[in-house]
Amino acid sequence: MFERYTERARRVVFFARYEASQFGCSLIDIDHLLLGLVREEKHLYRWVPKIDTTTLRKRIEDRITKAPSISTSIDLPLSAAARQTLANAATEADRLNHRYIGTHHLFLALAEDRSSFVGKLLHECGADPPKLREQITEIGEQNWVEFSRATPVKRPRAGFGTIEIHGTPRNTDYIRDVVSTVRSYNYHWHKTAWQPRDIVIHREDGTFSFDLSLAGSSSFNLVREGWKKDHCFICHWELFESDDEHGTGYTNGRSWLCVECCERFILGDFFSSSYSEFT
Repeated sequence: MFERYTERARRVVFFARYEASQFGCSLIDIDHLLLGLVREEKHLYRWVPKIDTTTLRKRIEDRITKAPSISTSIDLPLSAAARQTLANAATEADRLNHRYIGTHHLFLALAEDRSSFVGKLLHECGADPPKLREQITEIGEQNWVEFSRATPVKRPRAGFGTIEIHGTPRNTDYIRDVVSTVRSYNYHWHKTAWQPRDIVIHREDGTFSFDLSLAGSSSFNLVREGWKKDHCFICHWELFESDDEHGTGYTNGRSWLCVECCERFILGDFFSSSYSEFT
């Protein structure tokens, strides 16, 4: 079952088993998978900028009825929900054309299930599976693996953990890491008004593409201005057709940055300053 799993993804399942035993649970459930992911994935803040792992653990502990702990030598089976989550992780890997199953695939599987407590909890923390898939695709499989393994950038001074962007506090380490990734590519960013884009939609399965040449195929329908919204690659600020600040951004022809992020972090040199804006 775990042949495609990376070493770190296997450790997530191992930690989930440990968590279940400590709660005295006879099955490894999706709550335990999330706790296992928190133990293993030190870069979780990159995927959920608003996450507080201490609060997240407390929320899970409050909903699980604790029983006497079970010896770790006793094998614990996966619950039906946990088995489905692992199956969904494999689907996520296939969807991204990845040969392996990593911690980010497990995260996507957990976050995508909005019917579960774990999915709702991650959503409350700001999890955005479509945006994460977009980032993984944008960076590329090999670069994503290297990015995920990278040591988090240390904060300039203790206690300076957030940067305010559009009036909302954002995790400093997360912003620095994403900005570093964006700057590592020699993109040309130009400022322009955001406008809806035409797309084509497959008639049978509803999948869409920006490749308008497919409109000539009998399998696709052309939808004029069917793409109604983009997000800033750095802070996830919404960009759409508007007369206010949501209506203008910087683009490289594919991805978008909001005006604030591009001018502060990419065109400017914010992280070489005195850090006076960290809180």
